[in-house]
Amino acid sequence: MKKLLLLLLFAGVASAAQKPNIIFIMVDDMGRDWVSCYGAEHQTPNIDRLAREGVLYQTAWCTPICTPTRVTLLTGQYPCHHGWVQHYDVPRWGGAGLRADRFTTFARLLREAGYATAIGGKWQVNHLGREPDALKKHGFDEHCVWPGAEEGKPETGERFWNGLLITNGKRSKASYGPDTINDFLIDFVKRHKEDPFIVYYPMLLTHGPHTTTPMNKANPPEGKPALYAGNVTYMDHLVGKLVAAVDKLGLKERTLIVFTGDNGSASPGTLNKEPYPKGKGREADWGAHVPFIVRAPFLNGGGVVSRDLIDFTDLYPTFLELASITPPKTLKLNGKSFVASLRGDEDPFKKRSWIYSQIGDFRMIRDWYHIIDNKGSFHNLLKDPRQEEKVNPLDKIAPGRRQRLQMILDRFPKNAPAPFPEFKVKHP
Repeated sequence: MKKLLLLLLFAGVASAAQKPNIIFIMVDDMGRDWVSCYGAEHQTPNIDRLAREGVLYQTAWCTPICTPTRVTLLTGQYPCHHGWVQHYDVPRWGGAGLRADRFTTFARLLREAGYATAIGGKWQVNHLGREPDALKKHGFDEHCVWPGAEEGKPETGERFWNGLLITNGKRSKASYGPDTINDFLIDFVKRHKEDPFIVYYPMLLTHGPHTTTPMNKANPPEGKPALYAGNVTYMDHLVGKLVAAVDKLGLKERTLIVFTGDNGSASPGTLNKEPYPKGKGREADWGAHVPFIVRAPFLNGGGVVSRDLIDFTDLYPTFLELASITPPKTLKLNGKSFVASLRGDEDPFKKRSWIYSQIGDFRMIRDWYHIIDNKGSFHNLLKDPRQEEKVNPLDKIAPGRRQRLQMILDRFPKNAPAPFPEFKVKHP
């Protein structure tokens, strides 16, 4: 009997050891046109290092605006299914927010499977002042978050200098909010280095209001574009600081790190020495097309540039597969795990052949080359990335591609009902 108990104990330890750590980093309001490894003029050395050590995905889509992307990520469902089809700022405008009795986040399932869970950054999809246990309900053991600007509480509007943060239920002012959050997450990783853990890091940077950072406060840059650029530089610094902490703790070989964005850039950038338009809120590829870099040394040797298609519904099933979690039968997920892609598997049936995005009633779908939307537009993105020209009638492949993408787009259902009555109200 004693031997049996020891065997069971060792089996449990081995099982836990096989589960990789997961760190998901999502920069706010920044697309590929500000990341140098994608061809941007602005330099992001720490993100570039992640790309050299991992897989740089050329084509990944979220939604073109904040909260629909976040709810899609957390629930694994497209906006037409979860109902958050437009931006909605719950702390400011009211409503029930993201309901734990209706949606099961990936954090809840990972916590149930033995993961330590933490969030550091922006939440905004619940009113934490009125629902202080919302993050616990959604699966996060610990938190250090800017809750969003709450109506009637002007002090909550600050997120950067003298920012208002909630750390494990306690409200306090931070000297510089992004630093406090980054330090909190590094401390969490240190305390849980022996456990499997997941860190959800929806960064405060590079969202407005664009202001100075600890790097340039003594010599403030002039003008909004320069301030935005300074925010990108400091965001890259914080990413590097967290990654360095992981590596110093000896966790590199068993930790998956994802770096991406929540929508296109809030400030025009450059790609391959050409001007690139502002993407945030845009009904176009550049509204949803974001950087997507994954470092997973236990799956590949790094230095990979991948053409495989990714959208944000794919993250949830990927996290579950990595954690060896079988999803409940009642859980409805729209995505496809990209673990096979990370392993370098060439089987096309294990990968996507299209990705989807939505903002409001606008819907679009693309493959490696072409994009179509529900307004009737159709473009070849390799030849026409700005979506300004009609497809050449001599292109013999295009009609078949268009028909296929249109058939897939037509299968999507009508939008789900608004998640709560207040959501129907339109806000500027």
